[in-house]
Amino acid sequence: MKEPDRPKNVIFIMADQLAAAFLGCYGSGVNSSPTLDRLAQRGVRFGRCYASAPICAPNRGVIATGRCQAVHGIVMNNFMLMPDNPTYAHLLRARGYRTAGFGKFHLTPMPMAPPQDLRYLGFDETVVTEDPKWGPWIGWIEREHPEHYETALAMCWGSPCLREYGPDRKNMEPAWRAAVAKILKPIQDASEWPVMYPSPLPAELHQTTYITNRALDFLDRHVKEQPDEPFFCHVSYVDPHDPYDPPAPYSEMFRPDDMPDPLPAGWAKNGNPQLEGSRDDYLHFRAICDNVPAIRKMRALYHGSIRLIDDQIARIVDFLDANKLWDDTILVFTTDHGDMMGDHGLLTKGNKHFDKGIHCPLIVCGAGVQPGVQDRLTCSLDFFPTFCDWAGIPEDARPPVEGRSFAPACTGEQTDRPDEILVSVGGISSILTDDGWRLTLFNQGDLGEMYCLADDPNEQNDLFREPAWQGKQLELTRRLACLLSRQSVVQQYRNLPYKNGRRWLVGGIGNGEFYHSLPLWGSNPGPEQS
Repeated sequence: MKEPDRPKNVIFIMADQLAAAFLGCYGSGVNSSPTLDRLAQRGVRFGRCYASAPICAPNRGVIATGRCQAVHGIVMNNFMLMPDNPTYAHLLRARGYRTAGFGKFHLTPMPMAPPQDLRYLGFDETVVTEDPKWGPWIGWIEREHPEHYETALAMCWGSPCLREYGPDRKNMEPAWRAAVAKILKPIQDASEWPVMYPSPLPAELHQTTYITNRALDFLDRHVKEQPDEPFFCHVSYVDPHDPYDPPAPYSEMFRPDDMPDPLPAGWAKNGNPQLEGSRDDYLHFRAICDNVPAIRKMRALYHGSIRLIDDQIARIVDFLDANKLWDDTILVFTTDHGDMMGDHGLLTKGNKHFDKGIHCPLIVCGAGVQPGVQDRLTCSLDFFPTFCDWAGIPEDARPPVEGRSFAPACTGEQTDRPDEILVSVGGISSILTDDGWRLTLFNQGDLGEMYCLADDPNEQNDLFREPAWQGKQLELTRRLACLLSRQSVVQQYRNLPYKNGRRWLVGGIGNGEFYHSLPLWGSNPGPEQS
């Protein structure tokens, strides 16, 4: 593509565990996302964006590296992305960007304390605060708002890091357990289900607000101190991930009676032990999976968290407006995966490859973006090459990746449409096709699902075992196998030869012909080749 006169600033906003269908611009019918809805009107809304690996850490690794989880190595949560995987931040920093990130990265194990910085992954500046909330956020509460510290402590998760927490290796577990028993347990006991309740913390002290504060502080400093240098700012919210606990007034903003009923569990008539068993995972959803009023209340709280995020995004939009940055800045909003929210009798993500589990929002607006709706298949692998396009990084200066840039689609260019994409994690794999089919194969027995999404968007009529559709099932199975096999074709950066301080892409596999070199990103390049 033509190199731009000036690389575009990028603000990359991500929410956690939010399906596209729960935003107004994707048809939720709930006014919980007015800011995002306005951004979708002034920019491009992608209608078919999917999580390549619909669990937090694996998919965040996909986005960071442009490679599937089988290559970058984070196959489930609580693994670590190693520095021999070049990230988009490495490339953008080499291009002259100031790279910063605030909030949830989930590229390190959550049972351990969060890292103080992520320079080894290409970020110049970071404040990492993950689901358990240990680290910068709880430290900020303790320093700046000590009157709320005990309450904030009760909102944190249990973790092995508590036993030797902080630089003084203090055992925080007794204080945490006491705070939970005093403050959180009574709130949970008053709820139909202990995973949904109103947070007792004020909204201005909520983790979502804190993440926004840190991002705005960076943007303000950058505009004042380095106005002529491009920036990449990743703003990554933990919400609306479980527990479903928005603070007031968001906890009362939406009425359970106004929430739609969950979709029926059509899969149950044929049986699926893997889906059935997921009701008994760490959240124990079986306790309310048939309780529609409780599910409506959960959804009302979920939309409260969405509205809190939306109001924080409005603060970022206001900053861009006040500083007249839109002519040089692109804002991207997406999520790492969805949440079933009771649809099909299921919750959260992972092996549930229904729409609410894998279909992510993708909204792009700002410099050079032509408003409209794009229905081309898009997935998590595509962010890396897109960011490189906006930064003007030449193709021959990028590591090998698997995705396709959606930057041309944002300017109205007609590009080739992918025929299919792969969704795969935990040994469960799906193919989604351009003409509207989904086939899913589970890693247990001969379990599978097949839906014609064009005719059955609510995924109630499973055709996997229907005799009349066995030809289609065989076709999609073969195509899925081809998608899985492609993961072994693209060269892995960590295995490229190292010579003269650079990596070398190998051309003509088998004859050892080097055809061009790449910069050295990350660490541990291996032995110098002679």
